Amino acid sequence: MGGGERTGRFEALDAGRGVCALAVAFFHMPLVHPLKQQVWFPNLQFCVDVFFVLSGFVLLHAYGDRLGTGRQVLRFGLMRVGRLWPLHAATLSLLVLLEALRLAYLSHHAGPAVATPPFGPGHRPVEIVTHLLFLQNFRTFGDYSWNFPAWSIAVEFWASLVLAATVMAVGPRARLAFAGGAAAGALALWCLSPRTLFVIQNWGIVRCLFDLFLGCLAYTLRDALRLPRPAATGAEAVACLALPALVLLAPAGPVGYGASLVFAAAIALFSHQRGAVSDLARARLPQCLGRWSFSIYLLHLPVIQVCTTVMHAIGQRTGLPRTVIVGHDQYLDVGSGPANLAVAAGLVAVTVPLAALTYRFVERPSLAWFRRNDARLAASAAAIRADDAVLAPR
Repeated sequence: MGGGERTGRFEALDAGRGVCALAVAFFHMPLVHPLKQQVWFPNLQFCVDVFFVLSGFVLLHAYGDRLGTGRQVLRFGLMRVGRLWPLHAATLSLLVLLEALRLAYLSHHAGPAVATPPFGPGHRPVEIVTHLLFLQNFRTFGDYSWNFPAWSIAVEFWASLVLAATVMAVGPRARLAFAGGAAAGALALWCLSPRTLFVIQNWGIVRCLFDLFLGCLAYTLRDALRLPRPAATGAEAVACLALPALVLLAPAGPVGYGASLVFAAAIALFSHQRGAVSDLARARLPQCLGRWSFSIYLLHLPVIQVCTTVMHAIGQRTGLPRTVIVGHDQYLDVGSGPANLAVAAGLVAVTVPLAALTYRFVERPSLAWFRRNDARLAASAAAIRADDAVLAPR
């Protein structure tokens, strides 16, 4: 494995990652807007499966030929830490700071200005440790501990190590092994969560492995979808219609498992970037959203926390927003459905420029640091091999 990832990028896929990050952020906005009442709205969680399938596809592309030894797998793991952990730790630190500010405020003001006590359930100090170790999704503290969207990057980190070990054992072109891994993941999911693909706590890693192996399988089969430009444009247009239709029409239950197959095929198609839709996806704004997608995904929860705290403080004085219960969850109501929808969209919009800042000042510098050290490790390994060759008996 070389010093970093391959330089070639699937720019059309980057744009899709940005759209999915915005959709997940909107899904989590705690306002009781009209769309939240729609039957299809929970299907926005399919975006997480798009992330997982895409990760398997891209990781095999970037590292598949460089996972032949245990040392290379170790270096792969360190690079995954460099990609996932620094921003995760930064956003977690921000949430801890916000919680400390809430505690300081409440200690000097009578009457709670927030819905939950500082450092209470879901925000206990011990839970910080599990987050820092990427262990928060393994029978620990429930679905909503600290920055709860980070459950997916925690399971992806461990699942990617399983994937790397698999590639080391069977090679990067082992279609049957990848198909078998995906089938085993689907069967395990059906046994553990027969009613829905959207399993999170405890078994989220099984969902991730299912999707990662599907992504790898799609990568090995991508040449079958290398179409001439006119056909590629038509196929991309069909995919752009099919994917939203899947979100709108997919019923609850194990039928949803098939959605990941559709995502895998669409990713393989768009990876060739031969159609007109891919040209649009490679424009400046979609590419920016793609670069900022990881920050959008992790940063929208701190934005929600700040907004919720402010809204509760205002609510003490004005009576708005009200807290309403939908199912087992609490949501905010600022007075009307359209107003709630506008606030939710506004919070997503606020997240985007903040994500651009964390991408520039957290993601890029930290990943560059890990890449520099990976290059030094590679040079050291090459020097050791050269010395061994010189000293070997002849």
